[in-house]
Amino acid sequence: LRPRFIVCDEAVSALDVSIQSQVINLLQDLKEEFNLTYLFITHDLSVVKYISDRVAVMYLGHIVELTESDKIFENPLHPYTQALLQAIPRTDIEGGYELQILEGDIPSAVNPPKGCKFNTRCKYAFDKCFEVEPQLLEARPGHEVACHLYEPHENETI
Repeated sequence: LRPRFIVCDEAVSALDVSIQSQVINLLQDLKEEFNLTYLFITHDLSVVKYISDRVAVMYLGHIVELTESDKIFENPLHPYTQALLQAIPRTDIEGGYELQILEGDIPSAVNPPKGCKFNTRCKYAFDKCFEVEPQLLEARPGHEVACHLYEPHENETI
């Protein structure tokens, strides 16, 4: 078999860090040797940063941000992506880094809220967020986000 596309669903999540590293290195080697494409599903953002070229961040089954991997880590746009990255414990705490924890009600995946699915936990939510589900739009070149904060307004460009 010579697959071109491989789905890796939590492929390294239950492994210890040293084994994770070996598996990820093997996946990278195979990717380069055979020109493979991976759909790599994970909750581990350090793995995402290492293995991914492009990243789709999902919340309750909806893509809320889609861009190149480095852009997600350098300049996340969606409030959920920002919260995910701020929740990662850091060792460089000289600048007074404070761990951010999401607040608000965790919505039901079976019966999600009307409008933006993240509205019950978003510190930026406004009226439209509770009524209208945002569409995935290009907020910056090559950087898509589903958030009303980034929608163009009349007579305005982003």
